[in-house]
Amino acid sequence: MEDIIRTSEMLSAVKWYFELKNLSLRNAITLRYPLSVENKKNLRQYYSQYFAGLLSATELFLESNYPNNTHFRDLLYKNLSFENFPDGKNNYNYLRELRNSIIHRGLDISSAADINNDFPLIISPSPVTNRSGAVSHTAFGYYLIEVIEKSERAMRKSFLEHFEEFNLLDKHLPQDKSVELSEKFISNSTVIPDWGKELALTSIKDINHEEVHLASMDSLIETLKTDVLSKYLV
Repeated sequence: MEDIIRTSEMLSAVKWYFELKNLSLRNAITLRYPLSVENKKNLRQYYSQYFAGLLSATELFLESNYPNNTHFRDLLYKNLSFENFPDGKNNYNYLRELRNSIIHRGLDISSAADINNDFPLIISPSPVTNRSGAVSHTAFGYYLIEVIEKSERAMRKSFLEHFEEFNLLDKHLPQDKSVELSEKFISNSTVIPDWGKELALTSIKDINHEEVHLASMDSLIETLKTDVLSKYLV
């Protein structure tokens, strides 16, 4: 049961991180030149949030306490292998150190750009290094939007294939266990008023928790498959 609960928590978390990166990317690519001072700040923030969400999602499934982490890592490296940039491991490390440079070392990701019509083509920071500066990684695209486009395809593919390979979307608690845990959560809540607890506890058994799970997984898949660039970049 603990394994199922942990899987559920990871799937919920990866959905949140994908929602974060999708929203951040959509906001970033809708900004057009000329940029106000405020929008220049927003451009930096949105692209920074994008990479924070992207890498947080992958790191969930690369943690040592996740039993299939090596399978996910190998799949990720394979899908991050591109023509002229075949080293998937280096490409992932570029993304990771780019995120670290942004979040931990204050890198301004939007400091250099060309303009195509009115679209700011940010130039990919390259190389990026680890904290000590001893190890460097080069970008797998001159413009940041190229890096993002390749990363988006690779990440969507990696997560969807991994979920299918290990049947992660099919893991859910039986009805009785779902009801038991829900009742425990409601009873122990410090924010739900007593009248709300009483109402929830009387109706919780009537909820079909398998249907709730299926709807949640459908929403997760829809989020993972969202192609922000093709949908919003025109």
